[in-house]
Amino acid sequence: MQAPLLKYRILPTARIGIDELRSYIVRSFGWDTWRQTSAHLQETIAQIRQFPESGHVPAELEGFVDDTFRQVLSGKIRIIYQVRDDVLYVHLIMDARRDLQALLQRIVLRLM
Repeated sequence: MQAPLLKYRILPTARIGIDELRSYIVRSFGWDTWRQTSAHLQETIAQIRQFPESGHVPAELEGFVDDTFRQVLSGKIRIIYQVRDDVLYVHLIMDARRDLQALLQRIVLRLM
């Protein structure tokens, strides 16, 4: 029997990443490409909900909060997530070519 899918939440930091990706992809490649990318993202999140341990700890976050943060790639998009109390929290969705540490620093500075 298959385990039920985890509940999930897309956090505001991930929503910002989605908005930035959509804007870039639509401007550069058009709506059809965005629809395909969005569908692929949704499929990847469904896979994470089913197999949350399939991701690996990003090198930039090793040793941070007991290695509870994981990532998977969806094409050229990085999805950074965490599972707590049977809920999948999607923290970041970003282009895999972007600097994760620089992005995290910007986020922290916004919160201060």
